[in-house]
Amino acid sequence: MEREKLVKAVERIFRTAGFKTSRVELRGGCFDIAASSSLFLLFVKVVTNVDTVSEEQAEDLKRLAKLFNATPMIVGLKTKNAELEEGVVYERFGVYTLSPRTLSRVLLEGELPAIFAERGGLYVRVNGELLKSLREKHGYSVNELAGLLGVSRKSLLNYERGEQAVSLDVAIRMEELFDEPVAEPINVLRAEVEADLSSKPESPLEKEVFTRLESLGLGVVKVKRAPFNALSKENHLTILTGIDERKTRSTVKRAEMVAEVGRIVNSDGMFILKKTRTEVVGEVPLIPKESLDEIRDVDELINLIGELKKRLREMDGLTSSGRG
Repeated sequence: MEREKLVKAVERIFRTAGFKTSRVELRGGCFDIAASSSLFLLFVKVVTNVDTVSEEQAEDLKRLAKLFNATPMIVGLKTKNAELEEGVVYERFGVYTLSPRTLSRVLLEGELPAIFAERGGLYVRVNGELLKSLREKHGYSVNELAGLLGVSRKSLLNYERGEQAVSLDVAIRMEELFDEPVAEPINVLRAEVEADLSSKPESPLEKEVFTRLESLGLGVVKVKRAPFNALSKENHLTILTGIDERKTRSTVKRAEMVAEVGRIVNSDGMFILKKTRTEVVGEVPLIPKESLDEIRDVDELINLIGELKKRLREMDGLTSSGRG
């Protein structure tokens, strides 16, 4: 399947499940789809071969997830020379990775997968307390059950303590023996991830802008593989922040993407340009750096963004009434 068709198919799955989505068409970007519902927010990277997702892209995905209390996800068709198996969860640099069919089963059928892939095969996590309770209920000693399952006594005790994953074939023997499911489902829609939130600007202009935003009281987190250069954050407020030397066709396209993503994640966007006139592109203000230097605090910056967006809406209203 061509990648573009795959992205459209994945977006269609989310929309069929009632999610709002926005597309990001950025070469080498860390995500292709932002998807939100009343319960979930996800940043999703879609690729044919999941091995093509770089560590840098995955780290950016995890930064976005951490800052927006969202879930990062990779959806793909194959890894190396093998297809991703349906109903199995893979990982790429700590990010849950699924096939489109597995995603469809999760979103449209409410079926969370329990099997995950690691080196050496397929595994599940079992409910250790339930396993111990079932063993005792059926009158098995640790040694007896370990023998029936073909594992060591130590492994069985680790299973019961929740300290060791269980190979798929052993998990199947458990469920056949007790006639009851013991595998714990993996909630791929609510992933807990760790992320490096330190900021290292990549250009002199980024360094100047980061320093200025931090002086206003904003925390700044660098994002390398997104339409925006950074996330500027204060408490529950996050601004998708683009930085550029001057307005170009690429700047306009990025600003339009930031506007689309902002609607999904419920955040404002802004672009700080070294040389530009103040204007708005797709509800994203382009602000000259010299204007940023004159702003005194975060509230003034937020008011400026709001005023510029309001002015755009008023102008659009006048244009529409003029046409009428």
